[in-house]
Amino acid sequence: MGTNTHEPSAHPGYENDSPIPPLETCPRMILSGKGVRGDLRDFWNKRNRSPTIWDRRESMVTVEDAKKVAQHLVKTMDPVCVIVFGSVAKTGKGEDIDLLIVTEDKEKDLKTIDSEVHKLLKPFYGDFAIDPFVVPRLVLRKHFLQGSPFLRLVQREGRCLYMKDSIDQWFRQAREDMAMAECLFNNKYYRGACYHSQQAIEKGMKGVLIKKGWELEKAHSIRLLTSIAQRYGISSVMQEEDMDFIDSIYRGRYPAEEGLLPIGEPTMEDAMRAVKIASDVIRKLL
Repeated sequence: MGTNTHEPSAHPGYENDSPIPPLETCPRMILSGKGVRGDLRDFWNKRNRSPTIWDRRESMVTVEDAKKVAQHLVKTMDPVCVIVFGSVAKTGKGEDIDLLIVTEDKEKDLKTIDSEVHKLLKPFYGDFAIDPFVVPRLVLRKHFLQGSPFLRLVQREGRCLYMKDSIDQWFRQAREDMAMAECLFNNKYYRGACYHSQQAIEKGMKGVLIKKGWELEKAHSIRLLTSIAQRYGISSVMQEEDMDFIDSIYRGRYPAEEGLLPIGEPTMEDAMRAVKIASDVIRKLL
């Protein structure tokens, strides 16, 4: 037998160093929803996959592994966003890491970007399997607005590992909600004014916490966020009774919500109080 001069594939299961399948090769199956439950592997397994490469992996990958990969991508390619989805996002561990990597809309074609990401991930392929799905921001927006079931799945089950300029975005949205609350109050939409007052406080507090190193989690209660903030050495910026009042606004955002006291629609006085509390908090935080 002659000497095999073929360089081994950097990605387990791919021959000839074949790149990650570009978006245009699989939008019908993945973005339109056909075969979505098979994640991306059902599509990629058809591409010269070694039949035993995943079967022989005994160790489970964790969300901490996914964070390391995301950190590497942030340092080497400056993505807009990195999201882990699939079993690792849902349970904290799994057989492989499913990543959605959103890039800026540059002049490079998608196939080139895919190839670059593939090469950047080479250091990890010897340790665990990674299924990266790369998409430019505008393409992502287009398919999301078209109702892509795959993207809805990622939105529902995914976990954001990195978002570019995320702190600035939290603060910007907090200020925007504050402006909306004031505008709605001036036009006598008191329930909307109360709601956006709560949103301004929540987003402002989350931005401050993320800046301190907090990992974003689903939390809407201002009292809970205040408790978390204290663990990070952040002093409370609200009175106890104001926390309860603002939290009652969030819980009452829908009509006849279970467990609410029948206190009715917020009055002008309620909205005025909510807007003032939010304005004071935003001024102290930002």
